[in-house]
Amino acid sequence: MKVCTRCGAQNSDMQKYCSNCQAVLPNIPSGTQMSIESETVMERYNQLKEAAEMVLCGEWTIEEYGDFLESVSRVLAQKEQEIRDIDIPEEAYDDFTDELQTGFEGIALYNEGIAHMLLYLEDQDPENIDHGLELVYQGNEKVNEAMKINRDNRKKLEEMYIDTSTMM
Repeated sequence: MKVCTRCGAQNSDMQKYCSNCQAVLPNIPSGTQMSIESETVMERYNQLKEAAEMVLCGEWTIEEYGDFLESVSRVLAQKEQEIRDIDIPEEAYDDFTDELQTGFEGIALYNEGIAHMLLYLEDQDPENIDHGLELVYQGNEKVNEAMKINRDNRKKLEEMYIDTSTMM
């Protein structure tokens, strides 16, 4: 369920607009979807690690590795833009500040890590891959932390909505 940040109404995960007040709903997965999202974040790290191992042992050419990193970079840029495009009502922005800041720190670490891995294409220094993977891992941790903050914020919002609806 998506909880409206403006009025607290519960909406289905498929809805883009609140059924009660027509506010734009944040496009942030809830509940069980968050654990799936967290697994996806770790899966991305594991894919990057596996690709690094493949290029280092000669199973992939440098060009194949470069193509892979570029495709991951495009996907991450698209996901980052989707997050930046979320319309958060001004009155709810303070509640999302920590989540957004932590998430964007994670995204920045991911991007920095991929940039380091791309340096391998120029100099074939395995240290660039190792350092890049470490940065991606740190980014992964930040993104997971942001998702935990999101779950906590949603829980608070749901509790506030339940408290106010029982008072009416």
